[in-house]
Amino acid sequence: MRSIDHQHLRRVANLAQINASNAAIVGVAEVDRSAFIDEHAAECSALRGPLWGIGHMKCWYSEASLQECEGHVEHYRPKKRLHGAGHDGYWWRAFDWRNLRLAHPTVNRRKTDYLTGRLVGKGSYFPLRHETRRARNSAEEANEEPILLDPVVPADTLLLCFSEESGAPCPRYAKEKNEWLHQRAEESIDYYHLDEASWNVKRADLMAEVKKLCEQLEDISTQQPRDDVSYNAKIDEIVAYISPFAEFSSACLQIVHEKGLLEHFVPGLA
Repeated sequence: MRSIDHQHLRRVANLAQINASNAAIVGVAEVDRSAFIDEHAAECSALRGPLWGIGHMKCWYSEASLQECEGHVEHYRPKKRLHGAGHDGYWWRAFDWRNLRLAHPTVNRRKTDYLTGRLVGKGSYFPLRHETRRARNSAEEANEEPILLDPVVPADTLLLCFSEESGAPCPRYAKEKNEWLHQRAEESIDYYHLDEASWNVKRADLMAEVKKLCEQLEDISTQQPRDDVSYNAKIDEIVAYISPFAEFSSACLQIVHEKGLLEHFVPGLA
């Protein structure tokens, strides 16, 4: 999961219509809200392209590559009735563009994993640390502590890491070190289906490729004098894996970090 600056949406999309609906829903009677949301749903779907662009043409949660038409315009806080929470949903966020994310269908749809038999996918779930603090209006959201990681919150994206051997995502913090952060990562992996089998295999393959390139970069860097042509070419090869546009780039970036080579890519670290 890479951090997404969703504020860029204001620069690349016309938000006039969705903002108008966001203002209008406040005056809609409770019995009519669901119909209002359905009638104006196309205003959220119309932002699929811009969301795809600012999300580097990938799922914001899994980093799996997406064609523009594949992504689901997903509400981080569900707009309608929550599953298992006895709550009518965050209707006041139904047309708040700040609540929109772009998700791969595997992340968003609730379904049974074909290998593990587990029921996975976000669906209309939005678990909290304390259900008693569930918001009933926008002001009360400040009291909530969501379990699910949010790709627009940079600190949240740092709570996941990846197994070099299997490519599977795992919590960065052990349970005994920080139980709450461990729980957030563990449940997010499950709800977002981030450990889908084919994605794990892809990550493992990519991490192995980047590890080999990093070892080659180390060899070139220690030569005296350094072969700058080979050095720059190797940098370019690795950048192709860790660019925000690269599929599963967080796993690849982890390898670069573990090899202590970030200084070659981020000015000022040396």
